[in-house]
Amino acid sequence: MTATEALLPVLLLLLAFGHSTHGAECFPPCDPQNGFCEDDNVCRCQPGWQGPLCDQCMTAPGCYNGYCEEAWQCICNDGWEGKLCEIDVRACTSTPCANNGSCVNLENGQYKCSCIPGYTGRNCLKKEGPCANNGSPCQNGGSCVDDEGWASHVSCLCPPGFSGNFCEIAGDNCDPNPCENDGVCTDIGGDFRCRCPAGFVDKTCSRPVNSCTSAPCLNGGTCLQHSQAICFTILGVLTSLVVLGTMGVVFLNKCESWVSNLRYNHMLRKKKNLLLQYHSGEDLAVNIIFPEKIDMTTFNREAGGEEI
Repeated sequence: MTATEALLPVLLLLLAFGHSTHGAECFPPCDPQNGFCEDDNVCRCQPGWQGPLCDQCMTAPGCYNGYCEEAWQCICNDGWEGKLCEIDVRACTSTPCANNGSCVNLENGQYKCSCIPGYTGRNCLKKEGPCANNGSPCQNGGSCVDDEGWASHVSCLCPPGFSGNFCEIAGDNCDPNPCENDGVCTDIGGDFRCRCPAGFVDKTCSRPVNSCTSAPCLNGGTCLQHSQAICFTILGVLTSLVVLGTMGVVFLNKCESWVSNLRYNHMLRKKKNLLLQYHSGEDLAVNIIFPEKIDMTTFNREAGGEEI
């Protein structure tokens, strides 16, 4: 490194401090960072800055649709993009207005079309047809339709309950009956109203009432709808009847068994008494069969007594 190259940074520092010192002598004073004052009391601007006080930045060369905050910047305006803001992205660039309509750019990328006579709509696509030129002839809230202006004559789109070319005929909204679950329909002119039976609500009585929605049961109780309560009650009664019937059958079977045993025992006692009254003087052997077990008992009748 030569001596001149070694002294170059020192000379640049001295030059900079010298300009700053002279800058304070101008009136009005130059921007202390972007300019310096000469002996003729004139501000000399650093590269990239301009203006009487050297406080205005210069955009990059070729930046025609942008601005700067520092020297040589190119910050694009709305509707422009690119390094030098050379790409037009404004809404009207895509020519959205049809039928020779004029496009006007608005803020935030929006646009507006100015249509020539005979056309209307956001993009001038709708023709001013009979509905726009002559007004709507439709009655009772009917909508005028002319195929966006291209039809030679108008037609009417009628609301429910009306018919005719101009919706002038009021129909019967209760034919056929729109009410479900035996609801009673009433025509109210262009519409209907249903009087729903108990347990159903909604415009057409199609929704069952849920009485448990308001949670009426307290202290942990479980709410059951009326129909559910009836079903559970009937089920409980049927279950009780089945249990009682079963118990009755068992009881009847037991009774029959007891009655049979009583009759059998009575018959045995009667037969035994008849045999004991037999006076032939012979030993008699009688086989007696009891229900619980089979056993043989011998009756002996002798002259001094009897043995069982």
